[in-house]
Amino acid sequence: MTKAVPAPQPAVSAPAATAKPPRARAARAGGASDRGERTREQILRATLEIIAAHGLSGVSHRAIAARAEVRLSLTSYHFGSLEDLLEAAFDAYHAHTERRRTELVATVDQQMGQLPAKLTPQVLTAIADTMADTLAAYIHAGVRAHRTDLAVECSFLFAWNLSPTLRQKVDQHSKGLVQLAARVFAQLGSRAPEVDSAVLLATIRQLEFTQVSTGVVSPVADIKLPLFRLLLGLLLARGVTPPGVPA
Repeated sequence: MTKAVPAPQPAVSAPAATAKPPRARAARAGGASDRGERTREQILRATLEIIAAHGLSGVSHRAIAARAEVRLSLTSYHFGSLEDLLEAAFDAYHAHTERRRTELVATVDQQMGQLPAKLTPQVLTAIADTMADTLAAYIHAGVRAHRTDLAVECSFLFAWNLSPTLRQKVDQHSKGLVQLAARVFAQLGSRAPEVDSAVLLATIRQLEFTQVSTGVVSPVADIKLPLFRLLLGLLLARGVTPPGVPA
């Protein structure tokens, strides 16, 4: 007797791989992006801390990775060369300190908005006193609460071996500060507002950096005195130019 051959069963295909929904893929990508951004911030923060403590000469990929507690390869992965990392660190410093500068400018602008029409010697003395009060309080607060920022600024300003791109960034930063103060001196009738502004900025930096380097925080009154004398001299001489110098 011939056995019946069973009919072939239809092949059962393997279940198709379940595709990850787009939202899940986006979430994973977003998580990786967040981790990368946090790592970048760690590296930048570590770089600025090293600059504040040891100057630019203390900066290396190995030192930064150790302080940031990240793998050595990540400093190059996120920033490339050491020069690129220093440029990014200066940009971070500039952005971080912008708020304090903006608040100072707003305070001075408010004071300048209350100027009388006639700038007598007595009025100029009062203006110098008010401006010296404002700047002395700003310097004192900076030395007490923002010592790291000031140490970083000092390191960048007085470094002699910056790359051309970084030197340009630092010079633009300083020029921007001079222009802010020059606007005030011009409003007060100075014939050389940028010169007056540069002299004032140099004095402010000397007062800041001396205290940062020595670790001694001067009383506000001691900070105010040289500022007042300088400002009063500049304001009283605002319409005067040396003989032989075009007005």
